[in-house]
Amino acid sequence: MIRIRARYLHAIESATNVTIGYLINLVLVQILLHMLGYEIRLQENAMMGLILACVAFVRGYWVRRIFNFLVYKVYKE
Repeated sequence: MIRIRARYLHAIESATNVTIGYLINLVLVQILLHMLGYEIRLQENAMMGLILACVAFVRGYWVRRIFNFLVYKVYKE
């Protein structure tokens, strides 16, 4: 069995979470803005979503790493 380091698993988890969120965002923004009378091209929507997805990935990865560090520190003692 291949063992993968925790930090890589955290990155994969965060990337999966962000990818799912990105796809949901694309659909919701298109629907909601259209319902509110705004016209946004899919390319514009995708670019804004990509920027937000990158920020969300970094945030999710580091929040997970910090909490794992804290848990390790508490249970190590």
